[in-house]
Amino acid sequence: MTTHTAEPVEKSVRRPRASLVSLRIVLVLHAALIVAQPILAGYFLSGNVDAMNIHSPIGSSVWLVALIQFVVAAIYWLVGGGRSWPTVLTAVLFVAEFVQLVFGYQRNFAVHIPLGTAIVITVVWTTVWSFRPTARLSRREAKR
Repeated sequence: MTTHTAEPVEKSVRRPRASLVSLRIVLVLHAALIVAQPILAGYFLSGNVDAMNIHSPIGSSVWLVALIQFVVAAIYWLVGGGRSWPTVLTAVLFVAEFVQLVFGYQRNFAVHIPLGTAIVITVVWTTVWSFRPTARLSRREAKR
């Protein structure tokens, strides 16, 4: 008589794949627009007044990119099995970018410039993180 020992069956770990690719695409777009903003402001301050014709519409619409990023980050988290913090961070970015828009149109540079710096750093950092191997980990793997 042959006895077989039952080997523990490992549950397949759900890792974000398509949702991570989507998040990366939106993050790269978001980062490109955000990084362009201080460059365009620099051109404007150097005397190229036409740079504001590009800076202003990007600033008026970039918070909408953050809204799209929020939806994609939520899908990465809830459907893809990724981590929750990119969704929370994107919600904060959405609010910060809207506040940035308001202070920009008010020409309140005491808030607009430091807030813009924080937004650029946050978006670029999140974009870089999304291409690191840890971004592919599931919630369960990330907690280990």
